[in-house]
Order: sequence, then structure tokens, then C-alpha cells
Amino acid sequence: MPLYETLARVLTEYPAAKHEPPKGHPLGNFLRHDAETTVQDGLGEFGTGLIVEGSAGKGPWAAVPWISVFDPAITTSATEGYYVVYLFHVSEPIVHLSLNQGTTAVHDEFGRSTRAVLHDRAVFMRKRVADFQPSLPVLEIDLGSNARLPGDYVAGHALGISYTLDALPTEATLRTDLQNIVRAYRALTFRGGIEGDVEPQAELEDEFKIPAQATVIETRKYAFHRKVERNRTAAKQAKKFHGTVCQACDLDFEKRYGAIGKGFIEPTISSRYQRWRRGSRSLTMWRKISRCCAPIVIA
Repeated sequence: MPLYETLARVLTEYPAAKHEPPKGHPLGNFLRHDAETTVQDGLGEFGTGLIVEGSAGKGPWAAVPWISVFDPAITTSATEGYYVVYLFHVSEPIVHLSLNQGTTAVHDEFGRSTRAVLHDRAVFMRKRVADFQPSLPVLEIDLGSNARLPGDYVAGHALGISYTLDALPTEATLRTDLQNIVRAYRALTFRGGIEGDVEPQAELEDEFKIPAQATVIETRKYAFHRKVERNRTAAKQAKKFHGTVCQACDLDFEKRYGAIGKGFIEPTISSRYQRWRRGSRSLTMWRKISRCCAPIVIA
């Protein structure tokens, strides 16, 4: 199904659907299945390695249904990190394509100051990917409610674009917008995400033996690699994809050490991943993570 028809269906049917029993409702199922597939297809080659998830709420209908795009290096949940999301207005036929943030983790840490923190981070995110603002010009959104989640989504919005049902753009434009915001998402991660600074140069030098003359770009690459290598989801999927035999020396820990070595391998970034460039399209993350019997970088 085209993106145009997917967004139009949710905008048209959700106002009435949320007054009906949610269990087994066709629109809820549509958001959780068909809509996810449509958005994944709309991403095209830019969606490699990303997770798409749609929700109409767990149990009762959500005030704001959503369809999210997650980079598992950052988050696999709408509760933490930052991600791309379609947010549907509470009562009007409006949908916002937003670079936004997980709110639950911020609530747990900051309590009453949550929205101020989300707003400050959104401003920071916006500055970090300022070159994408011409194509994603909407810097403030309205979801028609100040309840906890809708209000938090509003505070967490960094940049994006908004559509109304009576003025939905063409399928080509919707796809271009979606791919642009995912490019911004990836660029934000490469440029340091929501952290104020990349990891200190001295700390990186200790762990990776980086020369003192390393550039800021090289430092950012190392910081990003470090985050990916320590991502449990990526490491698990890397083992599933590659297996557990060392790609450098063919060592099989189970064969050599018996049951105690079963499933052991050291995930490490391959050299082709080191050539990953700011804002570029990437291969599936776990395809980039090589398997090695020691924590070294291999070709």
C-alpha cells in the first residue's frame, strides 16, 4: 500500500475507531502490521538496518497513534533515545513527521522537569542537524492535547514536516520527506546524538590508541563505532547473521573448548564500517559487525 493511502486511512478512520472496542480492531491491526510494511517500503535503501513499529496503544486506544522508525544503535523503543515518528493529531486530520525523543526515560530521571529537558534537547538536536532544516522546516508541532504523552511529544520535537488530510502531497514527495528525515536521523547520530560532546579525546586514545593528531571527524567515528559494538541488540543479530567462527583465524570456541565456548565470539567493527561517512546510507548494522576471537578491527 502507498504511503499516501496509509496516512489517509489513519487520518480518516482513527477519530471514529477510538470510540469502538480496541481489541482486534481492523485499524489497530493495520497500524501494527500493514502500516509498518508501508513505511519500511517507503524508506527504500535508506531503511536498511532500521526497525519500523506502529502503535494504536497497548490496551486502550492511544490519544496519539504513531508509526516510528528506530535505529537499534540508539533505541528499539519509543520510550528512550531518539527516533523518527509519524504522530497523528488527537482530533484534527493532521499528521506530523517528526525527529523526536523517547519520553519515559526522561520522565523517570527528571520528573516535573521532563518537558523543559525535552525542549532543551530538541533545540540541541536541531542545531546539530541544522543543514536539514530547509527540507524539514517545521520546528514546532501541535497535537491538540496537553496530556502527558501528547504534550511530551510536542516538547520533544526537533524538526520535521506536517501534513493535513486535504493537502497530502504526492507519494513521491512523502517518500522523499521520509528519506530526508532518516538521513537527518543518521547524521544526528554520527554528529554525537543528544550528547553535548563526543567522548573525550584522551579517553578514546586510551582505548583505541588514536594518534594525538586525530581529527574531530575521526574522533566521532570512533565514538560511534564504540556505541555500536556495545549495543546488545546489534551484537546478538551479528552473531545470528555471521555465526560464531572467527573471521580472522577460523577459530571455533566450542570445538576447541567444549560447551564452555559455545556461542562465544567478539563482535568488532569491520574496516568497511570505518569508512562510513556522515549522512551516508549504511548497510545493515549487524552486517557491519564482524566476528573475531579477539577485540581487534579486521578488514
